[in-house]
Amino acid sequence: MSGENFINSIVRFNGKNYASWEFQFRMYVKGKELWGHVDGSSTAPTDPKELSSWEGKDAKIASWLLSSIEPYMVNNLRGFTTVKQMWDYLRRIYYQDNSARKFQLELDIGNYRQGNLSIEQFYSGFLNLWSDYTGLVHSTVPKEALAALQVVHSESQRDQFLMKLRPEFESARAGLINRTPVPSLDVCLGELLREEQRLASQLGIAQDAGGTEMVNVAYAAHDKGRYKSPPQCYSCKEVGHIAKHCRKKFCNYCKKEGHIIKDCRVRPQNRSAPAFHTGVQSSFVPASSTQPTIVPGSSSNITPEQVQQMIVSALSALGLQGKQYLLSSPWLIDSAASNHMTGSPAALQDVRKYDGEQHIQITDGNTLPMTAVGNLGSSFTNVFVSPALSANLISVGQLVEENFSLHFDRSGCRVQDKASGLEIAKGPKVGRLFPLQSFSIPRSISIGYSAIANNSHFLA
Repeated sequence: MSGENFINSIVRFNGKNYASWEFQFRMYVKGKELWGHVDGSSTAPTDPKELSSWEGKDAKIASWLLSSIEPYMVNNLRGFTTVKQMWDYLRRIYYQDNSARKFQLELDIGNYRQGNLSIEQFYSGFLNLWSDYTGLVHSTVPKEALAALQVVHSESQRDQFLMKLRPEFESARAGLINRTPVPSLDVCLGELLREEQRLASQLGIAQDAGGTEMVNVAYAAHDKGRYKSPPQCYSCKEVGHIAKHCRKKFCNYCKKEGHIIKDCRVRPQNRSAPAFHTGVQSSFVPASSTQPTIVPGSSSNITPEQVQQMIVSALSALGLQGKQYLLSSPWLIDSAASNHMTGSPAALQDVRKYDGEQHIQITDGNTLPMTAVGNLGSSFTNVFVSPALSANLISVGQLVEENFSLHFDRSGCRVQDKASGLEIAKGPKVGRLFPLQSFSIPRSISIGYSAIANNSHFLA
């Protein structure tokens, strides 16, 4: 690699990344067998011919150095005549080996998490922080004790890396930690990369509509031209019609028969009753100018939507937005699934045995038996259980019918309760899939609001 190509490929020094820049530049100059010009072991000769050659090499190294730093820093080095002087100046100014730097690195390592990063990206960022930290610590340790300290640090580095992984790698992490002896970080990294690939492949298979038998994926057959099977009604679970035309209509919002949630008059969005007229005694002043202003002792028209917004604002200010729950295994958002469904009732609540005649139809035309129905929290209700399923599926159609909205972007997916405006579930983007990994329970706000909205007065 030529010097010019190397300069274009290394990390450019910007004043904050001295450790990584210094390492790359030092390795390159040593590879050219010119490090003596930088560390001072090669001094300027007295012979004119040798001096000219020496100055040419020194200028070449100086040009590499100047090309590898930000342009605004170049003028700071104009007063130096040799590359050693430039190098010593940069090290004196930017190399930090004090307690403040050590504390900052410890804080950064403690707060570092995988988040939405891949295993490789997470490992690279973690290793950069750890290398800077150990560089500071090892520089003050006697050589006699350095080997023992490195062993302790390598174990701590491995443990901290493993504990900061996403929940989806819990099974792989447990398998590594429970080995005797526990593998090194390099071995752990290799196995985690393979586990990441396995998870990505499994999620890809789960979304594949090609009829594979490895993962069974259920779907809704609403379009007779697309699927040969008759449609299934979400309300009564019978086939041959959809919920809109069901004669056994049941509302999942008010739990009454005769209508579905879309037509429910109790639900805030569907209420057509006139606005409440009441006097409200309150000293609450909304922080936002868009919120309705309530004057103490005066009468005002308060609509159900305004009451809902006031409740949400008050609870949000108190931090009461629902408890977060981590899912032990991801639930895939599937636009082809007619209902929420899973292969195991372990994560569900209020599980009821199912003795009906309905089945789950999969993409190859076969059917799977249903054994139970349960709820995932209070938001994802009527989840079908079929032991033959090897994937947990969240139905887009069922979420929309139950008045939830979904938001997709490159960072992941969010499920929002349109009645309260609160986020009830979220998950990262994995390839082209969106597995949910945590959910909260904001329904209590909607339920509480319904109780208030059904009254014709408020207590001041």
